[in-house]
Amino acid sequence: MDVLEEYADDVNEIDICFRNIKGTLDFSRFTKLTKLDCCGNQITSLDNLPNSLIQLYCNNNQITKLNNLPNSLIELKCNSNQITSLDNLPSSLIMLDCSFNKITSLDNLPNLLIELDCENNQITTLDCLSSSLNKLYCGSNQITSLNCIPSSLNKLYCHKNQITSLDCLPSSLNVLSCCGNQITSLDCLPSSLIKLYCSYNKITSLDCLPNSLIKLNCDNNHITSLDCLPSSLNKLFCNYNQITSLDCLPNLLIELNCRFNQITSLNCLPNLLIELNCCFNQITSLDCLPNSLIELYCDTTVKDYDKLMEKYNKN
Repeated sequence: MDVLEEYADDVNEIDICFRNIKGTLDFSRFTKLTKLDCCGNQITSLDNLPNSLIQLYCNNNQITKLNNLPNSLIELKCNSNQITSLDNLPSSLIMLDCSFNKITSLDNLPNLLIELDCENNQITTLDCLSSSLNKLYCGSNQITSLNCIPSSLNKLYCHKNQITSLDCLPSSLNVLSCCGNQITSLDCLPSSLIKLYCSYNKITSLDCLPNSLIKLNCDNNHITSLDCLPSSLNKLFCNYNQITSLDCLPNLLIELNCRFNQITSLNCLPNLLIELNCCFNQITSLDCLPNSLIELYCDTTVKDYDKLMEKYNKN
């Protein structure tokens, strides 16, 4: 039995997720269809999609092409398929998730696009992004540069690529995740930035951090000092670096992870600190812990280690 036979011709929404459907589906008789959700099947083709369609969720199938998409389409989720190109996207599209496919380029993106997720593909460049874009997820590709980022962007996730620099970031950016690249410096960060994830790069210093920053993860780099941290920072992850001291920590810091460094002392911890993990350093004593501290992880060689563990790690 055709799974579509249970739906009337004038239906507005069709949900046939996870029905073990295989092969091609024809939607020519559904002239009023506005939403189609057919995720989690083994569909290879979607034929004759109606011009009334606004939302299409066909993720987690075996689709190789989406050539005749209706001009009415606003949202498209076609992630986790076998698509190699998306050259004829409708101009009305606002949200596109095409992650986990085999796409090599996205050169004809619609001008109205606000959110783009193209992670886990084989893309090398993204030079033709929509001027209205505010969220871009392009991690796990083969991108070497991002020089044409639209000024409207506020979230950028470009982890696990081959990017060497990010010098032209928009002033509106709030979140930047550029982990797992080949970046050596981040000297031109926008003043609006709130969260920065830059672990697994080749960064040697972070001296020009914006004052708005509240969370910083710079694990696994070549940083030797962090003396210019913004006063707004409340979470810091700087594990696996070459830091020798952390004497200028901001007063608002509540979480500090500084494992695997070369720190010899932590005598100036902020009064609001709740969690501290300083294992695998050269610290011999922790005599000036703040009263706010709840969780502590340190080396067994630290003075009064057993007493500290009993006090802070009761669970």
